[in-house]
Amino acid sequence: MPSGMKEFKCEVGTLFMTKLDFQNVVRTYAVENAKELKFKKNDKEGMRVTCKGEGYEWEMYCAKIKGEEPWKLRKVTEGDHTCAPEFRVKMINSKWLGSKLHTRVRENRDLQVTTIMQRAQHKLGMGVNRSKAYRAKNYVVEFVEGSFREQYRRLHDYGKELIRSNPHSSITITSTPYIGTKASLENPDAIVCPHFQRMYVCFKGCRDSFFNCRPIIGLDGCFLKTPYGGMLLAAIGMDPNDQILSISYAIVEGKTKESWEWFLELLITDLGGTRLCKTYTIISDQQKVK
Repeated sequence: MPSGMKEFKCEVGTLFMTKLDFQNVVRTYAVENAKELKFKKNDKEGMRVTCKGEGYEWEMYCAKIKGEEPWKLRKVTEGDHTCAPEFRVKMINSKWLGSKLHTRVRENRDLQVTTIMQRAQHKLGMGVNRSKAYRAKNYVVEFVEGSFREQYRRLHDYGKELIRSNPHSSITITSTPYIGTKASLENPDAIVCPHFQRMYVCFKGCRDSFFNCRPIIGLDGCFLKTPYGGMLLAAIGMDPNDQILSISYAIVEGKTKESWEWFLELLITDLGGTRLCKTYTIISDQQKVK
């Protein structure tokens, strides 16, 4: 898609990989030129775009190539297109507006609806009402969270790739049974799916390097700022150059006694067992309590 479409000229024969690609180009053209366009024809075979203003011979017709996936621009009628600019272009829908907010929402999931309205007016020169801005935010939040869900589904593939590229490393992934909202415990036919619980990673190179470092291990944890939360636990050492050496880390559901025990048991196993680990000094930020 062109980065700027104020001077964009549609040419007969232009190919679009999908119908949605053509729709997005039309919407972007309408917004950047402040023109009120409409899809006069919109079906599985073709799309016809015209200007809502009367007396203007401006039209584009795009049709699907028979037997293939791409769409091809068949006709372009570029008459005098001098209708007055529109401040509220109805062709801006929530999905199109949401697609412009992906980066902003990834950085700040609590982006305010009023901020979206202000940015639309400042960046696009378009007025967007509150309901459309709200739907756009919901759309992009669902899109971003959906990408997170897909990444969690690929964790086992990621673990296998780590083992392949780092032989003899320790990768442990655990899950818990999960029943979807449409099912119930009383339903015997309910499909129980695995739900991510914890992940532990200790690379062989880091583990071997620690044996040549000072016998000091630092433990700490921090919150993960993601839609699904969780905690990052880490074990670090200090090499002869007083540089930090990562020994292992884990993603867990929370900073609980059970999650720490699980993490430390795996760490002790990787570092040679209980007898050898008794010779190490372990430091944490845990404060003494009565």
